[in-house]
Amino acid sequence: MSRKTFRQLLEKYLRGECTPQEKRFVEHWYGLLETETGESGEELDMDELEGRLWNQIQKKMDTSEDPEQGRIVPLQRVRYRWLGLAASLLLIGGWFYLSQPIRNLLPGQAPSTNEQTGWIDRSNTSSRSVEIRMEDGSVVQLSAKSSLRFPKHFAADKRTVYLTGDAFFSIQKMPSRPFYVHTGEVVTKVLGTSFFVRTEAESGKVRVEVVTGRVTVYKQESEKQTSANGVFLTPNQAATFFADEQHFVTGLVDTPKVIQPTGTEKKPGSLVFDDAPLTDVLARLEQAYGIDIELENDQQKSCPLTANLTDQPLYTQLDIICAALKSTYKIQGTTILISGKSCTE
Repeated sequence: MSRKTFRQLLEKYLRGECTPQEKRFVEHWYGLLETETGESGEELDMDELEGRLWNQIQKKMDTSEDPEQGRIVPLQRVRYRWLGLAASLLLIGGWFYLSQPIRNLLPGQAPSTNEQTGWIDRSNTSSRSVEIRMEDGSVVQLSAKSSLRFPKHFAADKRTVYLTGDAFFSIQKMPSRPFYVHTGEVVTKVLGTSFFVRTEAESGKVRVEVVTGRVTVYKQESEKQTSANGVFLTPNQAATFFADEQHFVTGLVDTPKVIQPTGTEKKPGSLVFDDAPLTDVLARLEQAYGIDIELENDQQKSCPLTANLTDQPLYTQLDIICAALKSTYKIQGTTILISGKSCTE
């Protein structure tokens, strides 16, 4: 291997495009650099890092040679020693990788050895989210201590990625090419939308929160069984999969957001009310957030409400409504239920 070829390999590694064997090869020498010299590659630019690593490689190659200065080592002999050293490292690394039990692989990393060709692994070791743009125009905000595996080129009929940790997805709409996010035992299927996926490694709990569009979430076993083993979510709805109980629990996101209407949808009206019937107020909130709000007591429908709910979070708006009508509310699944007496009582 020439120095030019090694530099190309290092650049490929920094772009996250190495094969698993190439990745382990580069990281082996990176580890030697930090262990034997105390130098951290994080503080070096590309040229310095490449130079230090190359020097480490040359140093290891020369350790078995006669230290006599000026000795000329035949090129052919160097080449064979280099190939032997590289082959040994790759064989050891390959044996270690293939001998690990399947359970030790990261959740979602299901592709076989043959299917790994053309896949990219990105891990976020920083303390902030990292933006990843894929070839279809979709964008992923990968959270800290999370990783994402995705193909360099998506298949013609579907787009599949594997997530470990947390991420926010903004997916380009392609009805003929659904987008699948595999997270442990859970698969999230979308056509074009934005949503969060959050996981807990220890418990295996997976939570999906929808911001825009519609999402189907189901267990890994079979997409055909989504009606029995999965859920359908719309904006401001969430589903949590509990691995121990092997079931989903639906609910609302912690902070519902006003849904931005598309060009064909009607914009929500004003949230300033003057003696407006409660049923009209709730209808306005339902339109704004896409959340069902029900009254336990139908006699409350005509109760008048005077209030300015503009620029207030949904749960604060409900607090204001309930305080005015001496009522209470609770969340049942993806529905909000208001309970109280008639305003005439």
